[in-house]
Amino acid sequence: MINKKLIKTLGHIFGIMTFMLASGITYTSAFADDTIATTAPATATTTSASATYTDNTATSIKDYSITINKSSEENGIKVTVNSALSTKHNLKVTLKIEGITDPKAIEHNNSLFEVSYGDKDYGFNSTSSRQYADDKTMFLTLEKTNYEGEYPESGNLRVDVVLSNYKVNIGMDIPVDFTNSINKVFTKNISGTIPEINYTLKQLDSDSMGTTISYTEPKQNEADIDNNNDFWDSQILLKVDNNFYKLGSKGDSIRDDGTIIGHYTSKLPVYDIVKNGKDISIIPILYKVSMDDSDMISDSSNKNITNDSANNLSYEKEFSSSSGLKGTIYNVERNDNSVKVYCKGQSELESLIIASNISLNYNHVKGQKYTTIYNYNKFASFYKDPKDSLGYIVEFDNVEKDKAAALNISYMLKEISTYKMSDEIKTSN
Repeated sequence: MINKKLIKTLGHIFGIMTFMLASGITYTSAFADDTIATTAPATATTTSASATYTDNTATSIKDYSITINKSSEENGIKVTVNSALSTKHNLKVTLKIEGITDPKAIEHNNSLFEVSYGDKDYGFNSTSSRQYADDKTMFLTLEKTNYEGEYPESGNLRVDVVLSNYKVNIGMDIPVDFTNSINKVFTKNISGTIPEINYTLKQLDSDSMGTTISYTEPKQNEADIDNNNDFWDSQILLKVDNNFYKLGSKGDSIRDDGTIIGHYTSKLPVYDIVKNGKDISIIPILYKVSMDDSDMISDSSNKNITNDSANNLSYEKEFSSSSGLKGTIYNVERNDNSVKVYCKGQSELESLIIASNISLNYNHVKGQKYTTIYNYNKFASFYKDPKDSLGYIVEFDNVEKDKAAALNISYMLKEISTYKMSDEIKTSN
């Protein structure tokens, strides 16, 4: 059984460790363009109570980052702050580091990358990703969440880079103006609850870095905590017109009176998508399982892999469980830099859950110097297949052309009967 208090504590600790040590950084090849494509709904007709069928076309998401290009050099290492983006509660900074001779020399506790901005920067939950252009050049993205305070529209951005093995200690103060991006925020009040876990949804905030749904939870005694432990894999789907987006839990904090404040977040949809949405609703999906049950499910999940040579993809084309689940991936389309996965179950609920639990990862290549990670699962969206009453289409964008990859289905879906969809919640104006 998972201890909820332990999860809260470890979440904060892991957030700090990921940022300060930069040890959770993933290695990828450098992309020429980080613009993310998503689906833009076209004219649609409603044929289902839970979803709208439509043909979707890709459109680019506007990037509100500001260009900086400020550099500093020490002991043969050149650090350049390429760009930065800030919203009221999120900060992202991209760096370029040149002159590296041994990438392992800047891993784990040998390096520190830190950004701060404004007098109310209380953020601690930061993540990083790396992209290598070659053996000596690395692109680094730092992201920081600041729920307790707000970032100002303008001020000085502080960037610190410490590489102990290279005897590098670089700090830069950079004047920035984020007025444009910070003012791109769309807010809607929410009036709804998730009674199974005693959450009261409060507000939806969408900006140029994604969407956040905040909730509160009453003060709990030990018995309440134990009873709610099994819902550790709950998720929220946000439906904007014809498209669905999966939001994951981003941790929580506790007020002085014991009330818990939590957040569900996703990189998509962003401000422009939500602002123009005419029909916005929230679909809570709960998964009741103890940690021991989860381990059992993981151990009993057998995969029957199909190798799709035409699309250079591998995946489970059909899958089932002892509880009666039957799912299928009935079509896959791969174009220049996108993959569309057509999937369904035996019911609308099964199909919805399957679509929200498919991910893509690149295959490991033996002898490859840098393992390439697909970083864009967090930007995936899905929508109804207009040609199949139970079908959904999941879109993955910015997929490297012709690179071998695998589609992964969450092992927990093998026990689909333990999932529950709570009542759909409509947002209020």
